[in-house]
Amino acid sequence: MGGNEPGQPEEILAVALTEADRQEQARIEAVHALGLLERPVTEGMERVVTLAAELCGTANASINVVDEDWLHSIAAVGGPQGSFPREDIPCDRVVRTGQELIIPDATRTPVLADSPVVDGSLATMGFYASVPMRTGDGHVVGTLCAYDESPHPFSDAQLKMLRILADHAMSLFQTADALERAQHATARLAQMSREARDIVESTRDPYYAFGDDLRITYWNPAAERAFGWTAAEVIGADVIDRLAPPGTRPAALASIRGWRPGITVREQTPLACRDGSQKLTDLQIWSSGQEGGWHVFAREATAPDPAEHSRRAAEQLLAAAFGLSPSGLAVVGVKGPEAGRILRANTALHALTGRSQVVGLPLAEVVSGPPPDPRRPPSPTAAEDEIDRRALLEDFDLLISEPAGTFRNDSLEHRTRVPVGLGHIFVQLLITLTRDAEDRPEHILVQMRDVTTQHAHEQWLIRQTQTDQLTGLGNRLALQERLAQEVEWLRTGHGGLGVLVVDLDNFRTVNDTLGRPAGDDLLCRMATALTAALPENAFGARLGGDQFVVLAPGGSAGSMDELADHVGAALGEAADNFALRLGVQVGASLGTMFTENPATDPEELLKAADSAMYENKRRRREHRPGLHAVPSPRNAETPPLPAPTPAPRHTPGPGETPHPAHSRKP
Repeated sequence: MGGNEPGQPEEILAVALTEADRQEQARIEAVHALGLLERPVTEGMERVVTLAAELCGTANASINVVDEDWLHSIAAVGGPQGSFPREDIPCDRVVRTGQELIIPDATRTPVLADSPVVDGSLATMGFYASVPMRTGDGHVVGTLCAYDESPHPFSDAQLKMLRILADHAMSLFQTADALERAQHATARLAQMSREARDIVESTRDPYYAFGDDLRITYWNPAAERAFGWTAAEVIGADVIDRLAPPGTRPAALASIRGWRPGITVREQTPLACRDGSQKLTDLQIWSSGQEGGWHVFAREATAPDPAEHSRRAAEQLLAAAFGLSPSGLAVVGVKGPEAGRILRANTALHALTGRSQVVGLPLAEVVSGPPPDPRRPPSPTAAEDEIDRRALLEDFDLLISEPAGTFRNDSLEHRTRVPVGLGHIFVQLLITLTRDAEDRPEHILVQMRDVTTQHAHEQWLIRQTQTDQLTGLGNRLALQERLAQEVEWLRTGHGGLGVLVVDLDNFRTVNDTLGRPAGDDLLCRMATALTAALPENAFGARLGGDQFVVLAPGGSAGSMDELADHVGAALGEAADNFALRLGVQVGASLGTMFTENPATDPEELLKAADSAMYENKRRRREHRPGLHAVPSPRNAETPPLPAPTPAPRHTPGPGETPHPAHSRKP
């Protein structure tokens, strides 16, 4: 079949993941926005996987969705259904590259030979067909795949039908998302309607409404108390006939005709009471203009109280500022059972946190999110988030307990990660303590601002200054900072620190004979092999030229020797492949040093490992004399040089430094 010629799957699997890595954040956001991991499996999705298995002639088919670290098989026939590490499943390659992957015979695909779903660790796969599932914005959020133990052919017609089934599965997800959003919107509107009615029913100010035909449609209890008319006596009556005193009705009608929807009108006019008296009343009139009619709040103005008027004006101003602020605002209690709990919050805070209800909840819970679900894999940032939550509580305690003036303006700032849906955002908290007339803590005002974009830019700047642009490893500055941190960590008594120095042999000959592009290609290949051979907690950097450094916290001197053997074997394999392609013999010399001494000088530790490396290089030269480049025959055509293959760029996740090579913080 066209597009499935020998070697084609290998070319697809070998595509560099740089572009996919740049799109990873958008892909995960699409998964979270659609709630793909939260929605139940429908009969439609079960039917899709059944049809996919029948179409491909396989015993197994599944719909898979990815998040940051896991691939979730949410609907399956034949094969297992559950969550698996992304890197173990070939579908992850389809998601990252966005390309279909058809492998009629997986046993002849070297790239998949060590996959746990091919070698029998998780499954034994002979045939594999997978197509991406895309959102309307073009983001690949999952795959529809079919697989079998036995290899067999696959036609163009089958591939077209598999694509159609994948699009149908995606439409099922999006339809469910649209339906759920509509249900949420309907419920929210109903809740808002109930809340609005509760407000006008409980307010102490008279409120009434009338339509464009001047018929009264609503009359609240406060209006009954103020004017003596019951709701039954006024609803349906003409507002002019019922409330305008005789002699003022023509002016009242002319005034109403001059009102304009969308503009708040304030007037002072007398209104008639049931007992025949009149009350001078301040009116505040408003209409949206969408449904017609007018809403009127009335307040008696016969004997105005200047102090009360000022108080009400200040309250209205504060309420307007609080409600209309683009930043999330919350008032938090500091005394008794209300301590640490949100007493009041504006609309922006609800939108920012993705919660419909926050009043009454502890601020720490709103910021750190609900307790983890034991049914889901633990978050890789759970421990760091717990430390951050404790730091926030300590900040609160300090602000409340310290005397006035300890903190400038009784305020402090705190940046934290807030979970929203299945993802998270970064927010900047400005925490301000208010005090009463005797300087005693009264409330805490928390301003919350979304700084996710700013945080991402700051992390990008750090990566730009601490990443080697050719290999993607840490640079000299990153190495110096990390080495100082690891030596500082020794002073806490937590294990030791190993340093591994790698220097390439015959690198200058590669540059002189084949040119700098070939030298860059060799450095990238060696960096990739080095990164793949390192344990999770190790950190790799390019010191400069053809020299690399690895920091391995914990372990022992024996484990450092084992790491050196493992790294040496990986670099040796990469060097042999380079030599076979371009006819140049290269290698690598390694030196290690291990210490548990907290008084170790970082530079001296690095020098000791460097000296061990040069001693190793000297012994290797004595053992293998004559290490040299093998030039091409005279007048022979110069072999074409491949483009450099950069090492995969490292995008730090939560809890990681900006440096690659599994550089998780200790």
